[in-house]
Amino acid sequence: MIRVGRALVFGLGLQAAGCGLPPWVGHRPVFPAGAQTWEIPLFEPLTNPWPKVPATVCGPARPGKPRACEEVLFHVDSGSSHSGLPAESFARLGVETTGSRFATIEDAAGEKRGWSGGLVPEVRLGAALSLPDVVAFIDDTAILGGDVLNEHGWRIDLDRGTLVLGPPPASSATRVPAQVLLRRTIVDLSVQGRPVPLTLDTGAPITVVDVAWLKVAGLPLRRLDHGWPLSRRDPGLKLGEATDADLRLGALDLGRRQVVGHPRGDDGVTFGMLGIDILSDYAFGVADGALQLEPRAPSPLPSAAERMGRWHDLPRCPDVPGCVSAQLEPGDGVRIRVRAVASTPGAHRYTFGCSDKTGRLRNLAFWIEVGLRAATAGQERVVDVDMPEQLRPLWKVGCDSLALLDVNPALPGVRPMTADFDARIVIGTRRIRLN
Repeated sequence: MIRVGRALVFGLGLQAAGCGLPPWVGHRPVFPAGAQTWEIPLFEPLTNPWPKVPATVCGPARPGKPRACEEVLFHVDSGSSHSGLPAESFARLGVETTGSRFATIEDAAGEKRGWSGGLVPEVRLGAALSLPDVVAFIDDTAILGGDVLNEHGWRIDLDRGTLVLGPPPASSATRVPAQVLLRRTIVDLSVQGRPVPLTLDTGAPITVVDVAWLKVAGLPLRRLDHGWPLSRRDPGLKLGEATDADLRLGALDLGRRQVVGHPRGDDGVTFGMLGIDILSDYAFGVADGALQLEPRAPSPLPSAAERMGRWHDLPRCPDVPGCVSAQLEPGDGVRIRVRAVASTPGAHRYTFGCSDKTGRLRNLAFWIEVGLRAATAGQERVVDVDMPEQLRPLWKVGCDSLALLDVNPALPGVRPMTADFDARIVIGTRRIRLN
């Protein structure tokens, strides 16, 4: 199953006494005092369909032993009312978990299960933010949910590659009225002139609306070539239908866009999820009772240097952002020569796009990613890129130079480096579409 947002926790507002719930249930995240904002680097903001942030989680203090800590990669999931961790992480941290039949979790398929989770003693986000005693439920993946995001407001900027927690600065962003209910944010999307309340869900790569609602609105549905599985319990439950409709979000005219039907989108409050396919056209976030949206630049190239600067441990090379350059090598396949201008600690992966003679980034849906286990100043490597034969002409025609668009650490738990270098093609996720 591919994850499609929405993990709602019901019943955690109940009093612990007599309900089988531990006393810390309902505990809200405690941020440092004072009006502050915290900037946290996003992992693979241009190519990952889910916003993610690296973090460190720590267990309780242990007499005579160092406390257990581990790195995790949180899905930034505004559609999840609470944060979550895999059961294996709780075990490694030594965090005791508990469960209760008085609280339930509902997933994107509308399926409910009993709540179970624990109190994580510390969650570290970025270089400066440490949150003590974060309540987290047990899930298949690590989730940074609405409990943390909505406490003081948040903003995701894919061009800068950052998640900002805290009050946003004054801006000219378009404001769309929003309501925070059960620690999730609800906004109205206008579909063919009719408003439909949706959960603002950064855990959903695509926008979905309840199939029954779409039919009542008179929108014709077509079958998708490939369905999107929703449930592990029921393999037949899929996102399998879509339509095209004129969309508006507040004062913003989104034009005619794909809307995917959800067989169980009606949860009694909303009728689906507003996903990354629409949100990715903007820097976006929620604060002061509104979804705030600022249009992104058409190309990710002008913001490349600022985006790579989010990693404070990377060296700075004024004339070569990211301190790595690349050029195409002649031949039938796709071969590039990569040169390190400065030494970089640890393994990293570099994303390159194709530019024309004027230095403008070509409008291709895919780029090249090159991984280096270690980059040493002056080091050069010639790397063959495994690219399908039918894509090679698209890449080579008009490709006069390569431009570095982003760099990300090669995290041990996420495609760790198994050789001194590797290469592959990656897909840009802006306006992702389900077919």
